[in-house]
Amino acid sequence: MNTQNRVKITINGVHYFIATSEPEEYVLGLAQELDEQIKGILDKNTNISFNDVMVLCAMNYVDAYKRSEENADRMRTQISEYLEDAAKARIELDEVKRENAHLRRQLEAAETKGQPKLDEKG
Repeated sequence: MNTQNRVKITINGVHYFIATSEPEEYVLGLAQELDEQIKGILDKNTNISFNDVMVLCAMNYVDAYKRSEENADRMRTQISEYLEDAAKARIELDEVKRENAHLRRQLEAAETKGQPKLDEKG
């Protein structure tokens, strides 16, 4: 059951209430991270408007999100390739095992017919 929490956050000195199903600690951590980023931009650019700061923060987070998605896609592709390689190796192993069993049967058949073992000298 998704319980809605009402979490009070403070961004740049302004209080907001957020209704969320996320844990309060998580939401407070997000708010603190955003607040620190805003303060960092404001400290470096005293003439910038709060709206401009929010746009810059939003752009930073969208960029980070896009890069994360691209990294996740690359990792999914890499995992798929690894799984494909593992499947091919498994098939090759099965083929080697079948060949090994076939050669053993041939060797056993030759031994029962009185033929010398392959490692015996003639």
